[in-house]
Amino acid sequence: MSDNEILDIVNEKDEVIGTATRKDCHSNPHLIHRTVHFTLVDPRNKKVLMTIRSRKKKHDGGKYCVLGEHILSGKTYIDAIKRGVNEELGFVPQKFKELSHNIFTYDNQREFVRFFIILWNNEQIKYDTSEIEDLVWVDIDKIVSADLDYSDMTRYWIKTIKWSDSM
Repeated sequence: MSDNEILDIVNEKDEVIGTATRKDCHSNPHLIHRTVHFTLVDPRNKKVLMTIRSRKKKHDGGKYCVLGEHILSGKTYIDAIKRGVNEELGFVPQKFKELSHNIFTYDNQREFVRFFIILWNNEQIKYDTSEIEDLVWVDIDKIVSADLDYSDMTRYWIKTIKWSDSM
């Protein structure tokens, strides 16, 4: 993504109130912009996909993470999920389910984030090695207790989501 891409600015109810560049959104904590976080869930084997973020990335390199995308102005959360999964995992998802949302404040920015799971149906995964170092499937009943170096946001979702309800 470019610093000049246009993102919607929202209020705390996720209602669009304006637009700004990504650069402006990332440097002004008064502007809330939309992002989406998501991961794959394998309902047959009761597993959740965690990515190990590339160590070359500025934020959370080498940590276990769920995936995420900014929502471009005029686009929906579902548009961003489809774009993100296609770019980072190599397929277009068909079934998703929203589980939660939260406003995160960090690094001089605020994001209204909705969290989705994608029901994985054995689609072939070809991950983007510039974004992802590796993939790990974690047993759903062990995801909270797993001794993994989760990113802060991923740790928030891990602790907040009722994973048994996601299947």
